[in-house]
Amino acid sequence: MQLKYFTRAALLVAVLSGSMASAEEWSREGVISFDTRKILSELEEALTIHDEIPTLEKNRLIGRDQDDAEDDLAELVQETMELFESEAINRLRNQYQALEERIEDQEEKLIKYRSERVLAVEDERSLRTRLLPGETLKSFVAVTKADFDMLIEATENNIDSYEKDRAQTLDQMSQALNAIGVKLDTEQLEAMMASVIGDDILNMSVVFNTIKDMTAQLAELTQESGESLAHAKKYYGMVVILHRMMAQMQDSFIRDVDETYLPKLTGYKDSARANIEESRRLIKEGGNRQTLEHNIESNKLTLKVIDLYADLLKRQRDKVAKAYKVTQREMKVANNTYNTVSLSSSVVTMLREGASTFDRLISLQMPDIREFQNEAIREEFRNLTQRLAI
Repeated sequence: MQLKYFTRAALLVAVLSGSMASAEEWSREGVISFDTRKILSELEEALTIHDEIPTLEKNRLIGRDQDDAEDDLAELVQETMELFESEAINRLRNQYQALEERIEDQEEKLIKYRSERVLAVEDERSLRTRLLPGETLKSFVAVTKADFDMLIEATENNIDSYEKDRAQTLDQMSQALNAIGVKLDTEQLEAMMASVIGDDILNMSVVFNTIKDMTAQLAELTQESGESLAHAKKYYGMVVILHRMMAQMQDSFIRDVDETYLPKLTGYKDSARANIEESRRLIKEGGNRQTLEHNIESNKLTLKVIDLYADLLKRQRDKVAKAYKVTQREMKVANNTYNTVSLSSSVVTMLREGASTFDRLISLQMPDIREFQNEAIREEFRNLTQRLAI
């Protein structure tokens, strides 16, 4: 599932300008806010295509058929999902990702400065690093061990500052999610954000909660429309589209896990096992035992983390798959009801029941994330995520 994010440059500007989330008390309304009029317009357009599908031929060589309409509907539903996202959650998520990039950039600089310090011959600070302002300019002219000591200290301070900001952002995100009923502490949330499915889980949690709130709005609109069956039926038809939106997100998630991520992990596992076997063979042939045993242990860690990663993916996939079955069933029921509804007064009750159904679907796929056991596992987990995302 594709989400809208700031560009790398915009993310870095956001962090460098100090746009950190301020401490605030989160409410459901503060996390979930949406433009009802715009959503109604999009849902009405989607409903028009939905109603068109039964009137078309299933397959045509020339002209519009059901497959064409289904494709248009799927595309429109995908676009409409963006209106259900949380601006607050997206801001915190983008902020977190920007800080991750800054920390990674600083850690790379730290490795570079430490390596260059080893090669430096003079001990005292050079005149150029004393006169030039700013870390960037100093890094261009650094030549002595003292110059690199200064750069190393500054970089370590930067990393410490960014890590504190990242921890604060995680805490804010945890509180914001808690306000909409998604219970994840900062350790669990960090593990989720480090995974390849983190964005999808977060997005589904927010969008599904927004769908629930939108359904309550539709019930209110139906009640205010009085005895108008046309309005009541239209609003109920929009619930059919909302069910489709949930199903589309769930189906996409399940396919990504089953067809992309799990097969890739299997491939990585095969490679790690092959590396272990090769290392053992090279030891027998007289290769450097210390180096090769280190390689074996490194690959054993990779195998362990792959198993943990696959377990996380399977557990969440199973939760979503269970909810997906319920969504498919409820979507069929809603569609059948939409086609047969004849009393506007009954629609309000059905819409309120629909909100309860969405609430149950949300609870069925609540994220089940376990925190990292140690720093080595955390780092290997992130490495695997980078490989899976390619």
